[in-house]
Amino acid sequence: MQCRRIGRSLSRSTADQLEQAGQRELLRAFARAAREVPAYRDLLARQGVSPAAVRTIDDFRRLVPVVDKQAVFGRHDLTSLLAGGRLGESSVFWTSSGHSGVYSFGVDNAAQQERAAIAAEFLLDRTFGVLGRRTLLVNCLPMGVKIPVRAMSLAETSVRTDAALAIIRSLGGQFEQIILMAESLVLKKLIEDGPAAGVDWHKLTVHAVTGAEFIAENYRSYLAHLMGIDFDHPERGVIGVNMGMSELALSVFSESVETIRIRRLAQGDIAVRQALFGRTDIVPELMQYFPMRTYVETIEEPQDEAQRLADGANPSGQLVVSVLDPHARLPLIRYRTGDQVTTMPYARLEALVRLFGREDLLPAWKLPLGIIWGRNPHVQTPEGPISPAHVKEALYADFDLAGRVTGVFVIQTPPGSRGGEPCRPTLLVQLKEGQTGSSRLADRLAERLAHYTAAHVNLHLAAYRDFPVGMELDYERKCRYVA
Repeated sequence: MQCRRIGRSLSRSTADQLEQAGQRELLRAFARAAREVPAYRDLLARQGVSPAAVRTIDDFRRLVPVVDKQAVFGRHDLTSLLAGGRLGESSVFWTSSGHSGVYSFGVDNAAQQERAAIAAEFLLDRTFGVLGRRTLLVNCLPMGVKIPVRAMSLAETSVRTDAALAIIRSLGGQFEQIILMAESLVLKKLIEDGPAAGVDWHKLTVHAVTGAEFIAENYRSYLAHLMGIDFDHPERGVIGVNMGMSELALSVFSESVETIRIRRLAQGDIAVRQALFGRTDIVPELMQYFPMRTYVETIEEPQDEAQRLADGANPSGQLVVSVLDPHARLPLIRYRTGDQVTTMPYARLEALVRLFGREDLLPAWKLPLGIIWGRNPHVQTPEGPISPAHVKEALYADFDLAGRVTGVFVIQTPPGSRGGEPCRPTLLVQLKEGQTGSSRLADRLAERLAHYTAAHVNLHLAAYRDFPVGMELDYERKCRYVA
């Protein structure tokens, strides 16, 4: 019932009301962190910021420092980052992947876990109707990441795709729908291995939620092809993207059925793409966020012309997030995540979809949006930049090719090359076990890649055991796509 009440409240709220509610909560969240978090109190004192001077949103933007993972977790013990400066009872901890070289942490207690379960069920009900359908959630996320749920059955297999398939084969028919939660490479393997393990995806109603890195729209199309998903009938299957961070929240940005359809429309219609995202060959992720839960800013930074063109004409900035939950154990304020994001007010999206004559694509809740470009570093070549996003779109544009590779690749710069200067990189792509490369297969990938970037690369399809950047896949760790 609580989830339904939240939904009704959102349906009645205007975009301005939601934004204003978030701004009110922001000033309260800042005052609480300045008062209760020892490390943050010390940080403000070192930078000469008086909490009493922060009375308005303009004061906040002008005076409050931006922090990042290194400044927060690299320099302080976890206890000093918590509200009250102590662990308390029944604490639950989890970590980030450590991909950046610095681990961040999430912290909850029993009361927070209960609130997190309500939030998770609310989001899942919005897209999948979990409160009205008998649902099995299969959690394939790595590193012990938990999905707090109460209203559905839960299977936790981590990255063991064989275990997940065994559960689905045994119990899938007992549920009206199944939701898979996994990072993209695990989800790819899970879906591809299903038929050989006796799982017929076409006979089940299966949804999937993925994230943790930039998700190419062609990746979604490839999985939908394997699963028999028709995007015109989301009740029979949806593949959604969620963006969360261990230290902030399980979900900061999330897709709805409508934003998925808008992104797919932009993928196939260059006029729509340019109106939404500017001049870009890569369609970014388009997701909504709840301004009452997280205050989102973007910090503009100078970019060279090649980077700016790669990101599109709409300027993007570094994502900065403030946690507004008054009960948060780890109330981070103006925390820079490292992601490139463009924010879009709901009114702007509304005007654009009306311009396209596609009012049916307008999300029901008037929440602001994030256009997510990801953290993908670009390698500059004489012809232009190449990024992991370009390669992902190319790999999954050809379904047969996608089925022959693991999805792991690395863009390698030549020894001795200097950062930012044009070079001729090598693109190494890992084939699946039992697959062999050929010049014809490489030519197909090169042809697809040319649709997304003018960059020329030395392309090499490596046999599974010959892939030089980690012989075995480790789904517990994020893939380093640029070396």
